[in-house]
Amino acid sequence: MAAHVADIEAHLHVLETAFASGDSQAIEQQCQRLQRSLADSLVAFRKAEQAGLVPLSDDLRARLKLAQSRVQAQQLAVHRGAASIDRTLDVLFPQQAEAAAGVTPGAQGPASVTQALKNAYR
Repeated sequence: MAAHVADIEAHLHVLETAFASGDSQAIEQQCQRLQRSLADSLVAFRKAEQAGLVPLSDDLRARLKLAQSRVQAQQLAVHRGAASIDRTLDVLFPQQAEAAAGVTPGAQGPASVTQALKNAYR
């Protein structure tokens, strides 16, 4: 079982490197590889449990918890990046943001640009 956890950790490390490089194709590939590794590990853990074994020692359990924390940190970074992009686009294209929100153009006038700028820096 340690090999499965090490495989997950290795794929997670490569994914973090891909995120740092900003290479979207590498990120996609590494996400797929990590998902495949997680699925394979889950199958192995279930088979071990069915055989009456304890698939996860305390050490392996701690390593998986650390991996989970790393994934959550990556998710948070992606969500923050997406929110930042949304705020920037709302400032650059306030009329499109208002239309998407169901506000008719000109209904709020020049104040909408000011409000968009304020929202961008919250």
